[in-house]
Amino acid sequence: MIKRLTNLPIRQKFAVIIIPLIVIILAFDYLQVRYHYLDYSDSVRLNKAITVGIEINHVVHEIQKERSISSGFLANEGDNFGIKLNRQRERTDSTLQQYYNELSSGELDELLTFHRTDLDQLNAHFDKIAALRKSIDQHRISSEESIDRFSEVNNIALNTVIKLIDETRDKEVAQQIHAIIYFLKSKEYASIERAIGTQAFSHNHIGFDLYNRFTTLVSSQNSYLDAFTIIANEESIDYYNQIVQGDEVEEVNRMREVVFANDTLSENPDDWYEASTTKINLLKRVEDYMSDNIQTKTQVIAKRSVQNFWTFLILDITIGIIAFWLMTTLVTNLLKNVKILEAYTRRISAGDMSKKVVIPTKDELGQYANTFNKMVFEIKKSHFELRKQRDKAKFLYKNIYGVSLVVFENIEQGIFLLDKEFKISKFHSKAMKEIFNNDRIAGENFSNFMRPLILPRELEALEMFMRHLFNEDMDEEVVNQLNPIDQVKIHTENNGIVATKYIRVDFTRIFRKDKIQNIMVTVSDETESILLQQHLSEAEKKKQQETERVLSILKIDPSILRGFLHNSRKMLKSISEKYEKNDKDEYSELLSFTFDIIHNLKGNAVVIGMELMANKFHEIEDGITELQSKDVRGKDFLAILYEVDEADRMIAEIAEMLYKIINIYKKFPAEGDSVSNIMVIDSLERGAELIAREVGKTVNVTFDNIENVILPEAYINPFKDMMIQLIRNSIVHGIEAPSVRMNDKKVIMGEILIELSKSDEEMFIRYKDDGRGLDMDRIKHMAVEHGIVTETQLKKMEVSQVIDLIFHEGFSTSDKSDEHAGRGQGMHLVKSIIDEYKGAYEITSTPGKSFEMTIKLPIINTKKVEE
Repeated sequence: MIKRLTNLPIRQKFAVIIIPLIVIILAFDYLQVRYHYLDYSDSVRLNKAITVGIEINHVVHEIQKERSISSGFLANEGDNFGIKLNRQRERTDSTLQQYYNELSSGELDELLTFHRTDLDQLNAHFDKIAALRKSIDQHRISSEESIDRFSEVNNIALNTVIKLIDETRDKEVAQQIHAIIYFLKSKEYASIERAIGTQAFSHNHIGFDLYNRFTTLVSSQNSYLDAFTIIANEESIDYYNQIVQGDEVEEVNRMREVVFANDTLSENPDDWYEASTTKINLLKRVEDYMSDNIQTKTQVIAKRSVQNFWTFLILDITIGIIAFWLMTTLVTNLLKNVKILEAYTRRISAGDMSKKVVIPTKDELGQYANTFNKMVFEIKKSHFELRKQRDKAKFLYKNIYGVSLVVFENIEQGIFLLDKEFKISKFHSKAMKEIFNNDRIAGENFSNFMRPLILPRELEALEMFMRHLFNEDMDEEVVNQLNPIDQVKIHTENNGIVATKYIRVDFTRIFRKDKIQNIMVTVSDETESILLQQHLSEAEKKKQQETERVLSILKIDPSILRGFLHNSRKMLKSISEKYEKNDKDEYSELLSFTFDIIHNLKGNAVVIGMELMANKFHEIEDGITELQSKDVRGKDFLAILYEVDEADRMIAEIAEMLYKIINIYKKFPAEGDSVSNIMVIDSLERGAELIAREVGKTVNVTFDNIENVILPEAYINPFKDMMIQLIRNSIVHGIEAPSVRMNDKKVIMGEILIELSKSDEEMFIRYKDDGRGLDMDRIKHMAVEHGIVTETQLKKMEVSQVIDLIFHEGFSTSDKSDEHAGRGQGMHLVKSIIDEYKGAYEITSTPGKSFEMTIKLPIINTKKVEE
């Protein structure tokens, strides 16, 4: 769009600029004229609405008095107020007739068009007054009902007044209209107060409901007066304060307090009526004063709107004529000079430089004409020099071309140029054929040339990269950072033999007249250096692995390490043996068996600090977890066996290293179950410290053996395996984070207690932590989610049965798994060991305080098995 506009002729450009300006000016004029007209029509309509509103308010005022007299009349059963009532009805009818005369005057047709429905509804309620009077004369309604029915008519009238006058665009007038509305509401409540008071004083008492209504009316009256004083102008407020005062106003307040006291009402109802009527007449004066002020204000606004309208129209036409004359003169002169320049440039383009351009004005176009004349002179002067330089350039080109041929024949890098269609130039270095083993190079599309050599995704990235290279808006250095073949592996074929090479390809922009003309491509064969680098990297990796294994051996107690290596190889061998005996292809059971062993070995590796093997076992666990969701075949399980064999090989290598350095570190403990017991406890403490540090917690493990119980050789490994799983479970799930323990007023460091005791027939292992205990709701939720039980089954289960769910294979309360939790095998392993040795267990849990498990194992006498 912008490009099309810049290519337009100057005349059309002027039109594009001037026409929108003219349209905008006309639109602005229209909006201003409309604005002043709306101000005028709004003021005229509001003035008429206020006139009607004033007449309605006069009627409301008379109805208010009739309502109060009627209330007294009914309260005294016609004994009093009869003469007053007839007189007041005459005044009400007279006021109504004035209102009807105003409506039929013919000056309010436009207003009636907008508010016909509202006025018809009001007139219908005015017509009901006659029937209401008849009911009052015949005493067919109560005093309260007469008040309500008169009040209904007044409410309709006041709402009609609000609808008539509450429409103006002037903020000040709108504010004063709302002040009048609040004032009218207050005055209406004062009138109802007069009627209820008249009734009350006529009966010499006031009932509970009427009393509540009286107090509510006074409160509402005061609220509307407060709102009136907040938004009314100072003039209206001063007039109100000046008028609404005196003895009668004070008398109303005094008699109001008598009603509030709710005692015997012995006051004369005529006195109350006269005092209230005097006060309401004063309020009426304020009402008339404010209505007259707003009516005057709207007349001023209407007059001012007419003046503004004609003033703006005259000024706008005058300014428009002057602006049009100036614009026409300037544009005509400008286009004339542009036409002269246009004719001159055509002569120059045709080679005619014999005449000068003459523009008499001293503006920019006149300066351009002088500049053109100077340029023509310089062009003539330069022609001779250009011819000399052209001859010299031809001579240099012949010599440079010869030198370039020599360079391109002997350089080891592949060099060529790419055009904007990505075609390889005919002129390229000889090394290109040797690097790519291809004679067809010149004129080939570079994308097609590289297609059989690189991967599809690399080819797609290369095409996008070359498009960016020819994009002048993109910085060359930034684009080169996206080079997808900066270093790439290619596969070439020569006489049926496929060779793999590593090449480096660099791209450089070639500019001509500030435009990208070509891309120079440089290709280097880096196969030898890359292969050497890979060889060095593999050697370094192997050296690093050997170093890690040596360090792993050096930081672990040799006797513990020896036991771990022996036990691990024995357990890994059992996996292979079970696989060989699997005649029925029951791989699901075999996977479960393998997972239990690997999970146990990983826990042992973590405890003794064998991080290398812990990570390896964790990888095998991930592979088994992935297979458990599939229909496993024999070939699938072979991948797990391969990983198991790899782990066994790593253990064998570590064992070989151990034996190499065993003569240097003589740390193997003396034989005996007591020494083995000490080593197990030491390894458990170190393992707990390691796990706690990795999950951001602090834990202290206390081993209590007051009876000096010595674990027999047959129980050492089972004891260690169970404690590892329980310690890990406590640290990950039970013991809270330091911040949580502080909030719960617990010691920051979690406590784990392992206590040994025995009887003649049983050995007792008591395990306890001071964590949060078992989360029974979480256990139930996860058991249902994992499909272990249903909601129906869960409702029938005892607490002990719910606790036993934690021993179910695959059950975990963690949402995700890592090397410490989430597999659902730890507690299952503990129960499997207890069942294997025909033991028993008991669990107690206190929410927020502790978890405790007591394990009972039978006393056995076995000989120590030599390794």
